[in-house]
Amino acid sequence: MPKYKIADVVFEAKLIYGYTERLCKNYEYDGEQPCDFSVVITNDDVAKEKALAPEFVEPYLESLALFRKLCDYCLEHANGIIFHSSAIMVDGKAYLFTAPSGTGKSTHTRLWRELLGDRAIMVNDDKPIIRYIDGKFYVYGTPWNGKHHLDTNCRAEIKAICKIEQAKENSISKASTAEMLLTIFNQTIRPEDPAQMDRLLNLTDKLLTQVELYKLGCNISKEAAELSYTTMSKEKNDEN
Repeated sequence: MPKYKIADVVFEAKLIYGYTERLCKNYEYDGEQPCDFSVVITNDDVAKEKALAPEFVEPYLESLALFRKLCDYCLEHANGIIFHSSAIMVDGKAYLFTAPSGTGKSTHTRLWRELLGDRAIMVNDDKPIIRYIDGKFYVYGTPWNGKHHLDTNCRAEIKAICKIEQAKENSISKASTAEMLLTIFNQTIRPEDPAQMDRLLNLTDKLLTQVELYKLGCNISKEAAELSYTTMSKEKNDEN
């Protein structure tokens, strides 16, 4: 079975369709680290995904089944969660933008790349994984990278998380933990198992208290990207 390393988790996977193997090609692993777990994707797994999203074809649904199993493992064993967002790294630090689909988070990170050039690297444009390691939160690229297919097989320490809202005038301010709690819960996979839910709540609490939180009202302009980058990239001791 092919081996993969995603979010610093090594696993082997027996798959049905070639689509998932091609999707995960850049995350194949041939190193010495032993597998953390093994997975066999079955037709039943695909059928469960089909029940949730009947509009998709089976090869794509298999990839979602694999992603779900990886996320389950990360939550239970690796202090990790999926966070639906567009994650970009600048000068080694990551900034995550989240919003309902169609709000413009992918467009905003594209404007960051136009503004900052080679300093800006897309970590993942849709489904990055966040892990809590040695008292810090890191974001990881994954092959599940959205309609623009933007990802990098890397990790970066998270500097800030920002909720985007459309507005005529650009503005940015700190967000409270209370107003970001529901945002984060709406953008992750909420487990049915009570023990897993406890883990999710514990990680979310740490994330909300240890990472800088912002809300951005923006139009689709480079000025909005400049405002958000300039504000969020400041060190804490530089803030008024």
